[in-house]
Amino acid sequence: MHVTALFRRTGLPVDAVITSRHPLRGVRGFSRSYVVDPSEWAATVEARLLSGEYARFFNVDEPGLQQLYLRSWHPEAAKFLPFPPSGEAASNIRSKMAFHEWCRLHGLPFPETHYCSSFQEACELRSRLPGSWLIKADSGSGGQNVMRHPSEVDPEDVLESGIWLVQRDEGDRVGSGIFLAEQGRVLAWIGIKKFVCLNRGYGPTVLGGGDDSPDVGDLCRRVAEASGVTGLTGFDFVKNAGNEPLLIDSHLGRMSPMQHFDRVYGVDFSSALLASLEGKIPPVQTPASGPGFVKFPEAVQLVMQGGLVRLVKAVNHPMSMPLFPPHDPLTGLRSVWNILFSQARVNFGRFRRAASRRFRASSGQ
Repeated sequence: MHVTALFRRTGLPVDAVITSRHPLRGVRGFSRSYVVDPSEWAATVEARLLSGEYARFFNVDEPGLQQLYLRSWHPEAAKFLPFPPSGEAASNIRSKMAFHEWCRLHGLPFPETHYCSSFQEACELRSRLPGSWLIKADSGSGGQNVMRHPSEVDPEDVLESGIWLVQRDEGDRVGSGIFLAEQGRVLAWIGIKKFVCLNRGYGPTVLGGGDDSPDVGDLCRRVAEASGVTGLTGFDFVKNAGNEPLLIDSHLGRMSPMQHFDRVYGVDFSSALLASLEGKIPPVQTPASGPGFVKFPEAVQLVMQGGLVRLVKAVNHPMSMPLFPPHDPLTGLRSVWNILFSQARVNFGRFRRAASRRFRASSGQ
């Protein structure tokens, strides 16, 4: 919901194509909004781009990214995509293993990883390897199907089939590199440290802070150059014992959920975008130190998951907490309602499954 505020700072008109089921389909601040059925989203984007009215295209989230690269594009519209449909970066979508192969090809660092053909095989391999290891599904986002031990998740929530990864656990010093690039050239970047996250600590960030270390900026530059990406995007990383950031997840082709913290750390993605549209090549904007932040509405979701005490304990110094975009408070309220409703359904489902297991156990089934 903060994306519109970021674009509004450029002073340029921005149109949006939003699916009819998207939680932010009523968001304000766009010049024109086209609300379409999810099956028609990518085709509508292509038709709008072929109209000749636009200078840039930005994809916001993961479902959109997958739709973009599942269709054949008219060459004139394909020019607006984050990277070419037939390029190397396009093969990484939905597969961590493919992303790692791409990293190897370009000399980009990532943790030691083994690949297994089933969840059971991954569990058995993890039990034989010395040290601490994570088990991850090859596809998925938001920290789903990521665990340090199989007991962390409900077996009914795990898909047994498909590729599974066993990845060396480098610890909890995780974060995100977020950058604006044009054809592989970084125009501005920020680094984010993740302190508290959803989904047992593997999911979206709730509480974080800035990371202005040059190593993160250098990794932003290397990823952008290797992919040739255009847009506002990034990656997740973990720092190893030598303080080197290692890639653990790609955001290439979609926005990060945290780009609106840019000005908290002395960067303005909007001004960098405007300069690039005007054909200027200003110095790369790099971040400065700044306060931590509490991300909203993820903080509400964490509280709904029973994490209030965890959140309160972690907030031990002043925090930036942008709640609703000033031009669209109703969207913020609606997002809170969506979270409350969806989390209540999740909690009810878990309660029902637990009750069913207890009943079967007590009846001897």
